[in-house]
Amino acid sequence: MAKQKYYAYFFDDKRNGIVESWTECEKIVKGTKARYKSFIDKTVAQNWLDSGANYERKISSTTPINTKLEKGIYFDSGTGRGIGVEVRITDENKVSFLETLPKETVKKLLKNTKWTVNEFGNIYLGANRTNNFGELVGLYFALEIAKIIDCSLISGDSRLVIDYWSLGHFHENNLELDTISYINKVIVMRKEFEKNKGVIKHISGDINPADLGFHK
Repeated sequence: MAKQKYYAYFFDDKRNGIVESWTECEKIVKGTKARYKSFIDKTVAQNWLDSGANYERKISSTTPINTKLEKGIYFDSGTGRGIGVEVRITDENKVSFLETLPKETVKKLLKNTKWTVNEFGNIYLGANRTNNFGELVGLYFALEIAKIIDCSLISGDSRLVIDYWSLGHFHENNLELDTISYINKVIVMRKEFEKNKGVIKHISGDINPADLGFHK
């Protein structure tokens, strides 16, 4: 039986709330710039609203999953700011690697792309990208950063990217060419990473230190 989820939405301090289905939440936020996010605990959802619905949030002590985060690289993608898709890649303390790595290194990582690092320390992909593409790009850059800092653990909350696309399970007919290109790159990179004893794990969005937004 699926766990009950709670969907928090935030327009401003006076217009916000929590509903119990994505259908109801979608009706409220569709076509707006409201922030929204799902939670497995209603108290944590309310805490998020009370804190101003910030996406780059601190891991709350009220998060119902008792987990000490391992040292590693964490990635996520989100569209909650209403400006397009952003990708965030952090350590276990939610510090963005794009702000701590040397500028020349970041420049090399983004070479041959039109993407930039925004004021939040995230890679901005633009308004015409999907969140799933953002998650894929997040894993791609996480794998690149793992080589640079010699890290053996990567974690994210996208089942699609971690359990399917990066393992070669995808349908070309349903995807754009650049998405297929990045999938194929990630497949090769993941094999090499795991060959060198690297581990890629799925974690809950509620405890992901890179968490950028809504998880349906």
